[in-house]
Amino acid sequence: MSKGEGADVVVVEVVAAVALVFGSALILLAGVGVVRFPDTYSRMHAAAKAPTLGLLSISIGVALAVRSTVALATALLVVVLQLVTGPVGTHLLGRAVYRTVRPPLDGVDELAEAEGRHGSP
Repeated sequence: MSKGEGADVVVVEVVAAVALVFGSALILLAGVGVVRFPDTYSRMHAAAKAPTLGLLSISIGVALAVRSTVALATALLVVVLQLVTGPVGTHLLGRAVYRTVRPPLDGVDELAEAEGRHGSP
């Protein structure tokens, strides 16, 4: 191994470590947001957005740290499944909350208008 190759490995390991720490911090902040935010929709936002980006960052860090095709394929599969299931689950949770709890909204209730209810429960 030449001197340049060793420096490249160190750079990749540092980038992997930064990605792992960044992803872990995002997931920690999402957990704090779920506990601390006041209403259901804010909590849903915290539970959907930050963990998705955090998991993406952690998967990139793992793929860079392990540097194998199996790790890369597994990380890619995890990211794709998270990007597909996360928004769908959050959407379904939002619909369930809307239909059962009917939290107050700040603006126009477009879903009620689309269903012909015009704000009536």
